[in-house]
Amino acid sequence: MPLRLSYGEASAAGPRPENQDALRVVTPAPALATGKGYLFALADGVSQCADGGLAARATLQALAFDYYATPETWAVAQSLDRVLVAHNRWLQANGGNQPLLTTLTALVLRGRRFTLAHVGDCRAYRWNGTELERLSEDHVWEQPDMQHVLKRALGLDQHLVVDYRDGDLAAGDCFVLLSDGVWASLAETDIAHLLRDQPDLSRAAAALVNLAHSQGSQDNASALLVRIE
Repeated sequence: MPLRLSYGEASAAGPRPENQDALRVVTPAPALATGKGYLFALADGVSQCADGGLAARATLQALAFDYYATPETWAVAQSLDRVLVAHNRWLQANGGNQPLLTTLTALVLRGRRFTLAHVGDCRAYRWNGTELERLSEDHVWEQPDMQHVLKRALGLDQHLVVDYRDGDLAAGDCFVLLSDGVWASLAETDIAHLLRDQPDLSRAAAALVNLAHSQGSQDNASALLVRIE
């Protein structure tokens, strides 16, 4: 039986003059979806670099096009890694005196499995209607005065290291991708309560973004939610 999905997304600049977050959803034709899956991705451009918004948008554009051009014989993680390593070189070469830097959290749903690719400080969660499970690790320095300083990002180092995670899908699973402009201002209990109270994913994504800004987030805020129906 083919996957049946629903999704919702929202993004807002908040008090900042520009939104340097980027979202991408690719739901290909059935034949391609069977071989390569569905792609959901969130990137948060680093504002201190040459152009964080460009880094985020270009990364999702490259991922959306180049992932689907990889051989179907490759595993999902292998395909993602080849694409991201090549794009990491592009980011380093095209920022002038400064590299182009962005975080990335990308989810591929294929068959009865998910594959998560993650670098940076966006977050991925899985919500099963009862529990909110965090799937990603924040790649930031742990010292109290450096908790928001990235130690891993696309474009940051010549040797890119991406975290990969995979697992089985179950009907009703909801994957939640959040930029730090959302999760840093909300407790995980707040996220879980909102997901429980709002089954419509577009409204839930918008509510997460609005709640983060109402709770004092000074950053761009983005949410991308996808549910296995």
